[in-house]
Amino acid sequence: MSSHLREILLLLIPLGLIWGLTPALAKKIMAAAFWPPLLTALVAAAGSAAILLGVCAARRQAVPLDGPHLRHYAVAGLVSLAAANVIAFISLQYAAAGLFALLIPLSPMLTVAIAAAIGHERASPRRLAGTGLGLVGVALAMAPGAALPGPEVLPWALLMTLTPACYAVSNVAAVRLAPRGTPPLPLAAGALCAGALGLALAALVTGDLLAPPALVWAALISPLQALLMAIAYILYFRSLAAHGGVVTSQVGYIVTLSGLLWGFLLFGEVPGWLTLPAAALVFAGLALVTLPRSARERARPG
Repeated sequence: MSSHLREILLLLIPLGLIWGLTPALAKKIMAAAFWPPLLTALVAAAGSAAILLGVCAARRQAVPLDGPHLRHYAVAGLVSLAAANVIAFISLQYAAAGLFALLIPLSPMLTVAIAAAIGHERASPRRLAGTGLGLVGVALAMAPGAALPGPEVLPWALLMTLTPACYAVSNVAAVRLAPRGTPPLPLAAGALCAGALGLALAALVTGDLLAPPALVWAALISPLQALLMAIAYILYFRSLAAHGGVVTSQVGYIVTLSGLLWGFLLFGEVPGWLTLPAAALVFAGLALVTLPRSARERARPG
């Protein structure tokens, strides 16, 4: 194994394990402590932002507050954290955590599609075919006998697909807007602060800031969730800085597998028999979309 590949895996494997656990952990908090979705997302974001700000202070790394940095924080925090988590946590009240794991690979497919649309990547026939395979796999995952418990959950599953769309927008935009020379840690801290602020405003408007009475479970789980989110954002921004959005988006493989595992361990979710072919189609599509092009493809114009 090359040192470059080892470096990528050391970032993506723990990131994928944490992101696979996040929806199941949030679902556990909402179910056990009766916390509303926005409050659950806000506590995790605010806690992780506080952790990263403390680490920045300990390392004497200031979080820049000039215009380019604030734009970067706003896009990365409000899109990949606030919007994505609000959609995910609302949907997770009704849909299975394992289904969410099967939808996450939409992120790298959409990342490549967006990158192609703005001229960063070429939309080759192979990538178009991969996107088609992935969409078929996602559709199969939503069929009875897969990860969808019943047709009544379908609207929430469709809403949940907006979460990987938010991740894809952030994958591309965060790389384009990231000011050069700023270390990943301050960028992660700034993004988390922006996301927490956005979640606080949304929770205030909806009334979710009113804390429910069952606080014991949340007091036990929320600090863990905040710590894991802080670690994940450090890994995420480090991978974006070192390897770019398309490579980072391949964490979807690990998120899917770990998400299915966490759903089983925490909730006893046993996916139906169609889950295996659905996952196979999703992974095949993901491979076609994100793996490096061959020499022949690179030689073609366009």
